[in-house]
Amino acid sequence: MTDQTTDQSTATTPQPAYPLPEPGGADPRFTYGPLFDLAEVLQRNGFPPPSGADWAHLMAALHRFLYQSQEKP
Repeated sequence: MTDQTTDQSTATTPQPAYPLPEPGGADPRFTYGPLFDLAEVLQRNGFPPPSGADWAHLMAALHRFLYQSQEKP
């Protein structure tokens, strides 16, 4: 049997995948489909369904998560 321990001093922290660079034009993946899917997941986990302006706020929050510009220090 081999020793499966890892040396924590050499482990690297994976870089986050998000946010993505802001697309130059419209991103065909950013549609109502992912928005409705996200709302469905929230509801399955006990949150109330979005209504009224909630949809616009949810879409804006999803866009900020996906495409927020990364500022360099």
